[in-house]
Amino acid sequence: MADSDPITTETPAPGAKAGNIVVLPATEKAQRPSDKVIGFVKRHPALTAAGGLAAGALVVALLPKRMTRGVATKAIGLAETAGASGVLFGKRAAKQLGRMGKTAHHQAHDTLGEIEEKVEEASDYAASKLEKLASAAVVAATAFGQLSRKQAERLGEAAEEGAHKASEMAHDLRRKITR
Repeated sequence: MADSDPITTETPAPGAKAGNIVVLPATEKAQRPSDKVIGFVKRHPALTAAGGLAAGALVVALLPKRMTRGVATKAIGLAETAGASGVLFGKRAAKQLGRMGKTAHHQAHDTLGEIEEKVEEASDYAASKLEKLASAAVVAATAFGQLSRKQAERLGEAAEEGAHKASEMAHDLRRKITR
């Protein structure tokens, strides 16, 4: 099997065992000679026109001088026809390529628009999530501040009570000493 051959996995038919299936290679439909010629002319219109002119000139050059003027005229006419057909195929190919280019441009523009919309949606989504996270942080900080304030008030009250008791004890001690 060559490296360029595609590797495909075949699924067995219903009721068949997987080991009993033999995959046959697909046969490629042979091209008709006229299809090959038309394809060559479409791919190389300038070369076809030049070849037609060269073939006409060669036929005229090979004709003996005693040939009648009619045969030479027919050969030149055939060469002109071959050249004109090459130009015609070239114009058609150019129009088709122009249409394909416009189509590709429009598809790329549409795709970029879709990507832009997706990025904007993702940006909006991220912004809303960050806003919710910031709101949650503000709520948590507020709750922590209130809890800290309450704790500080309790500690202040306990310290005030302790200071009051110490003051009473010092006052009692002073009375006892002065007696």
